[in-house]
Amino acid sequence: MLKKPIIGIPAGIMTSRGTKRYYINEADVRGIVKAGGTPVMIPSEAIADIDYYVKICDGLFFTGGPDVLPTFYGEEPHTKMGFSDIQRDRLELRLAKKALAVGKPMFGICRGMQVINTALGGTLYQDLDSEYDGNADYLIKHFQAAPSAEPTHYVKIEPETRLYKLYGSRWLVNSRHHQAVKKIGAGLKITATASDGVIEGFESENGKQIFGVQWHPEMLVATDEKMQLIFNEFINYLA
Repeated sequence: MLKKPIIGIPAGIMTSRGTKRYYINEADVRGIVKAGGTPVMIPSEAIADIDYYVKICDGLFFTGGPDVLPTFYGEEPHTKMGFSDIQRDRLELRLAKKALAVGKPMFGICRGMQVINTALGGTLYQDLDSEYDGNADYLIKHFQAAPSAEPTHYVKIEPETRLYKLYGSRWLVNSRHHQAVKKIGAGLKITATASDGVIEGFESENGKQIFGVQWHPEMLVATDEKMQLIFNEFINYLA
């Protein structure tokens, strides 16, 4: 039997009935399991054990979630910035930097892509509607009102990238974000953009250590089974 890669997934924190609980969305776990990986939760309480988690995990998966606190990329909070979780930010940024240093592969979705970008010295638009200064004459709706499993806009995919291998030059995706990558982090290259120029995907300039998309394939797979290919691509590289 082939080895099943161990994938570390930092957990979010939510309060339910007065009790704080760690959580990872079922769809994120399903994508990893279906691709052949073994998910392991990394709680923010274990921040002192980051070296151990990075050592035992074959790869790290950073999922969607709240806004990244802008002080981590050198900015003050914008009035339209949403909820943030400094405890989770600290855990994930340290995990990403450690993984980068030792060569462990990383995969990021939505917030997860933004975390990786921040860890590599990049910046974010804190609120696209207020701050976006792209070259397009318009800004499309990036936080869709439609159900998460429904695609709402196209992305243009760059040739000779991992995404291009999976989907070709253009694909229809969902969109549930009001923040996005602004200045791209060191060692990354853009792999996909929306029609308004907003960055929708990136990967490592050299090799395959980093892979990220701004949309939510874990939700979209319910109506587009090819979205599972993104998870497969990450796990197959590790297997």
